[in-house]
Amino acid sequence: MSATLTSLPASYLRYATRGLSSYLGFREPLSQMPLLQHRSYSSESPAQTRFTYRLAAAAAGKRTPSRAPKAWQDYWLYTSTQVNATPPYIRSTKPNSGEDAFFAATVGGSKHHVAFGVADGVGGWQDQGVDPSEFSHGLCGLMAGTAYIHEGLEAGKNVRPQELMQTAYDAVIVNPRIVAGGCTASLAVVDGAGGIETANLGDSGFLIFSPGRVAHRSQIQTHAFNTPYQLAKVPPKMQAQNAIFGGSAHYSETPAQADVERYQLKHGDVVLFATDGVWDNLSAQDTLGVVTKVMEEHGYWFKSHNFPGAESLLNATLIRSLPQDVDQKSGLKAPYLPGLLATAIMREAKIAGLDTRRNGPFAKEVNLLYPQEGWRGGKADDIAVVVCIAVEDAETAMEQPIPVKAKL
Repeated sequence: MSATLTSLPASYLRYATRGLSSYLGFREPLSQMPLLQHRSYSSESPAQTRFTYRLAAAAAGKRTPSRAPKAWQDYWLYTSTQVNATPPYIRSTKPNSGEDAFFAATVGGSKHHVAFGVADGVGGWQDQGVDPSEFSHGLCGLMAGTAYIHEGLEAGKNVRPQELMQTAYDAVIVNPRIVAGGCTASLAVVDGAGGIETANLGDSGFLIFSPGRVAHRSQIQTHAFNTPYQLAKVPPKMQAQNAIFGGSAHYSETPAQADVERYQLKHGDVVLFATDGVWDNLSAQDTLGVVTKVMEEHGYWFKSHNFPGAESLLNATLIRSLPQDVDQKSGLKAPYLPGLLATAIMREAKIAGLDTRRNGPFAKEVNLLYPQEGWRGGKADDIAVVVCIAVEDAETAMEQPIPVKAKL
């Protein structure tokens, strides 16, 4: 039975809320990846809020057959603007997403502040008789619940992603229902001024897209090939047995070792968080191709031939028309853009992982480091994806100047 936030004793929930105040997995050679400058935002951003957010998540277990995605089973929809949202936040459940997990929650119920992210259960724990999904799903459930009940916004204190990870990790460590395990974790908190702060530990991670391009990316944290940094819970008995009899090493980092970055989002920017079930099979350019196809087919990006190179431009008005209500019971009259993006990326990664002739980033790296292995094709794995789109209010976009950007 997986650990859920609602299943935890009240004492652990109190513990989880106490004290609240980049590395991403792209396995293609860095020499082939263009260097991008990321936009940092000033700490003196205008106090008036301007942004709300539209989100969706998608997931597929390693053993889940390829199929047409079903709402609330293979993908989940969420908005920060939903009034009396049901459920109040979204999080992964077993067995739909396998060992990978995700969450998205408004911070303190504010439509201008959202926390979201992914966690990848480390499969090697199966050799110790431990279900890796217990740790990853438990961590994401605690991060969702802790963000949602945060009470510091009125005092000007937003949740920090690294602190959110730490609080959830501490609660997992003291929770007797999660006996052992480990996971990578990558999450973000966005605010009303369009600021995003990320904390990334391991080889999950994120991309940020502006029209027609990858605006920013995270980098991976690994000890060695296919051995990412990871949070872990190693019981004393297991530690003692390993000390006496030997055995595989258990890497155990802490949230303090996560890479933290800050970035300024613009209206219509698309933020994508995913586990390595995506990044092992899709390169940054592959993922951009999937996003571009969806955005152009539905008119959110378009080509302008009035500028050199027919660059992609944003349909700002159409982005502002994204639904503010995607309650499970309400239904949608039209496809919901974040859901289209999340499911398209999830499906493309799933297909690539099962393709024995398509060599993705993982296959290329294996063949570079271990040519004798003769690896071909994709890497079947669990997949979790969260997509977030920044939506700027039309009125404040006209009235409020863009804050001066400064490197922190």
